Amino acid sequence: MVTIHNEPDAATGQKLAAEIITDKKGFGARWGFSTRHVDNLLAQGCPHLKVGKRRVRIVVPEADLWMKERFGTRRMK
Repeated sequence: MVTIHNEPDAATGQKLAAEIITDKKGFGARWGFSTRHVDNLLAQGCPHLKVGKRRVRIVVPEADLWMKERFGTRRMK
């Protein structure tokens, strides 16, 4: 899992690419899902990068945007 630091890169003022990329376990922890549920989301079209046969990397901002577009915010009154 990738550790996310709140400090942007000193030279550019932007977050480093390694700080916005995670694996299935990290993405599941972010949303409170199991890795099996993350597998199901990837099968439904959640954006991800497949590195080799077994490694999956998820770009967090892209996947978060997909989640919000797909499922939205639901509030109970």
